[in-house]
Amino acid sequence: MKTLKIIGCCLLVAFYSCDKNDDSETTDEFDGSIRSVENFFTPELVKALTDLGFELNEGNTPPNLEGTYLISPLQLNATTVETDQIGSIFSDYTATITNQNNEKLTIDFNGEGGGQIDNGFGSFISGTENKFSIYLKLTIQIGNEPAESAYALSGTITDDGISEAQMAILMLDDKGDVEEVYIENNTGRLFTDGDGFSPKNPSTTSKHLITADIAPSGSGSSHW
Repeated sequence: MKTLKIIGCCLLVAFYSCDKNDDSETTDEFDGSIRSVENFFTPELVKALTDLGFELNEGNTPPNLEGTYLISPLQLNATTVETDQIGSIFSDYTATITNQNNEKLTIDFNGEGGGQIDNGFGSFISGTENKFSIYLKLTIQIGNEPAESAYALSGTITDDGISEAQMAILMLDDKGDVEEVYIENNTGRLFTDGDGFSPKNPSTTSKHLITADIAPSGSGSSHW
């Protein structure tokens, strides 16, 4: 079986690397500016995000985002993974946002898609008026190889959902990757909602499936 470099895998449960009990990083340091996003990730990773076409919405007055949103169809819009195919459709993704705190610019985030679960407790948020961006770190482990990836979500909130949602996942730190199971640092993928709108509190879940096993995803039902 061919070994594929990956960011994450099906049935992977990934947790935010700086949760509410982590004293190494405080929410007081995040003010919604590009500088604070660079401090949270790295300047190199923020450049990689913008190079993919990701829109970072700055500001310390983000709109209220609490609710559940369905990103469907989840379409690969840009990538720095050579073997990817732009336009490929991946499993639908459901994002649930709770406990928004605009004083500390934090939220709790849960994302599910293709058997993958992404949790961010105390994740950061920025934005102004009806535009927003969300940032979290995900700790993953394949075999004996740990790594840390970066997740970001942007869009424009409306009464009924998110318009023009963008979702990005990049490798933040592959920890040396001795077994070469991960993609390179500061590389990754940018997804969009294929129809331009992600409804809020969807009553039903559509059943879009990944159209192909795209190397180096490592799993036919993984986004990462």
